[in-house]
This record gives sequence, C-alpha cells and structure tokens, in this order.
Amino acid sequence: MDFKEYQKEAERTSALLETPLMDNLHYLLGMQTEVSELSDIWKKHIAYGKAIDWVNVKEEIGDLAWYVFNFMRVNDLDFEEILETNIKKLRTRYPDKFTQEMAINRDLDKERKILEELDFK
Repeated sequence: MDFKEYQKEAERTSALLETPLMDNLHYLLGMQTEVSELSDIWKKHIAYGKAIDWVNVKEEIGDLAWYVFNFMRVNDLDFEEILETNIKKLRTRYPDKFTQEMAINRDLDKERKILEELDFK
C-alpha cells in the first residue's frame, strides 16, 4: 500500500470534528497517546523484565501512522515531500555519517534554508 492510498483509507475511518482546530488537536493528542503506549512497552521491558510484544509494537506504530496521516491530510501536507526534505536536512547535517561532533555543532541557518524549500502553504 502506498502513502496516498493509506491516507485515503485513514480518512475513511476518521471522525470529523467541528473545526480544523479540533481536528488538529484530536490528531496531535492521538500521536502523543500512541507514542506513550510504545514507550510503556519499553518501560515495562526495562523495569519489569516483560518481553517486548512485537505484535503490539506494530499495532501502536500503525495507530501512530493513522494519526500522522490524518494530521497531514487536514493540513494539506505531502508526506513524500516531507520525507525528501528531512533527508536533505540530514545530509547537510551529516554529510558522511552521524557523529556527535556534527550533532552538537550544527549549522542551523543552512538547515533552516533547506527546510524552507518545502512550501508548507
């Protein structure tokens, strides 16, 4: 399934709230909820020795994707464009590979210029 097909299917199962602000809040809080559920899996693994349930991990990632794609839909954002820009930014930050030095001493002006190339609206 490609991203556009997924987004169309995700829209089909989304509640439409009264305003764009409420739609955004719904999706943003949903993203936080799903990340919290993923974090809880690791917390229980680290603190209590509970085995990681990879079926549940995949479910939570799917739920997170549902919120992300609906958020992008109501804000008219293109996922492929966002991914492309993210990689361009990371190539600027780490031309060869990740280093702590480059992570600490980033050229934020250069990164911002790349990010601004993505026309958000």
